[in-house]
This record gives sequence, C-alpha cells and structure tokens, in this order.
Amino acid sequence: MFSQRIIANILSYLFHPIFMPVYGLLFLMWCNPFVFYAIDSPQGIGVISVVILNSIVLPLIMLVILYRSKLIDDLKLNQRKQRAIPFLIMIFFFFWTYFVVRHRLQMPELMTDIMWGAFLSIMAAYLINVVYFKISLHAIGMGNFIALIIAASFFSLYGLAGALAVGIIVAGLVGTSRLVLNAHEPREVFMGYLVGFVAQFVAFLT
Repeated sequence: MFSQRIIANILSYLFHPIFMPVYGLLFLMWCNPFVFYAIDSPQGIGVISVVILNSIVLPLIMLVILYRSKLIDDLKLNQRKQRAIPFLIMIFFFFWTYFVVRHRLQMPELMTDIMWGAFLSIMAAYLINVVYFKISLHAIGMGNFIALIIAASFFSLYGLAGALAVGIIVAGLVGTSRLVLNAHEPREVFMGYLVGFVAQFVAFLT
C-alpha cells in the first residue's frame, strides 16, 4: 500500500493539471514543427516561456500568497470549500494566457485552442465545485489531453494511434492515483474525464 501511494503521488505531481497546457503545446510541436513551431526554435521557446509564466508560475505564486495569508489551509486544495478562490484565480490566468497567445503572439489556432480549452475546463470545474461536488482537475486535464491527441491526428506528421493508446493508459493511471490517494470519489474522476474531453473539443470547434 505504501508503494502504491508513492507511485500515485508521483503520477499526481507529474500530470498535475496546471502542467497539461504546456504538455499539450510540446506535443503539438512534436507532431508537426512546420505548422506549430519547432520546440527548439525561437518561436517555440518564446511560446512555452510565456505559457509557463502565465499559467504556472504566476498562479502558483498567488496560491502560495493565499496559503501564507491563511485564506486556504492546504496547497493541495483537498477541501471543496477551499477551492473557490484558487479556481477564480486560475480562471483569470488561463483567460489571460489565452488572450496573450492568441492576440499578442498570434499562434496557430490549434495551439491557442489548448488554452481556450483549459479556460473552459476550469470554468466548468468551478461551477461543478460550487453546485455539485469536488470534481477531479487531474481527470479534467487528462480529458483535455486525450481530445488534443485526437485533434492533432489531422495535422501530425506521424500516426498517433500509439500516442492515443498511451494517453488513455496514462489517463487511467492518473485517475486511479487520485482514488488511491482518497482525493476523489469515482464519480468525480469520471466526470472530470468527460468535462475535460468535451470542453477541449468545444474549444476546437469554436
């Protein structure tokens, strides 16, 4: 049981939802560097740097400030009532990142859709958290990524059947990890997959 919890914690940190937009951008760049920039190009490095700063670094700084100010009791946000303010902060930063990458950097549309999907997902998560239950953000992030793999298959230089299979397996492992850690109930994980997948596809279609 102890080893299971160690693995579950590693997977939870490695595939934390705050990292998924960056993983998504790197995946697109790998799929087709001619359309989505090469990872090691000035444009690719610039895009990744902007997204890391605005969607990871600044939100984490704000989260620490909330913790230091005793507005939240736990950085992991295990309590449903503790999630409202951090979710609103994430909504702001994800929308701001989307605005920057779309209107300032003028990135290819599928790349900007990653941030739009993240924004729609956190909006849905906030509403579900307020009205119903503590939906799994980890599962939402994996749902986003599975939808991205499917969409990327239309542009990729490579076949993505293997990537899709690996993505589904990883999504299952991440969801299982949240259950092993008693962070969520099964319905919260399953709903997370659904919300993330649907929100990302809505982003691609709008």
